[in-house]
Amino acid sequence: MMRFIAPLLLAATIATPLSGAHADAAEASATAAVRGYFSALARQDFSRAIALTDGAAQQCTSRMVSKLKSEAAAHNARVEVKVTKVDVSRPGAPEARGVPVPVAFHIDVVGKKWCFSKVARQLDGVARFWVDPSRPDRIVAIDGRLAE
Repeated sequence: MMRFIAPLLLAATIATPLSGAHADAAEASATAAVRGYFSALARQDFSRAIALTDGAAQQCTSRMVSKLKSEAAAHNARVEVKVTKVDVSRPGAPEARGVPVPVAFHIDVVGKKWCFSKVARQLDGVARFWVDPSRPDRIVAIDGRLAE
């Protein structure tokens, strides 16, 4: 009997650190996707921010970018997004929507015309980014002030 139990115990002991390492890697990937999203916004690389999203998050981001561009065009101005604060918290346990990643942020949307610039809008608050557990490089939904 011991001959059969010993290999099972050995396998369980070996698998435990691996599953912990896998969880850490998935957690790092989820936070990296969210950090990459804000980094793309800060670089004015809106197509990259959209590329990091799928589904509802992609629609939300596309709407936000379109709104910024149309408002700037209506005022014959350029728009610049200045991300001044991003605090990405540790992801939560996976849920039906995905892996929740809480974020506190501050973004200034600056309108520029000729040599003048003015903060046209401030996005300040918290949001919850939902990352696809099977593709941790993809944000699938965004809840919070950023999504409004």
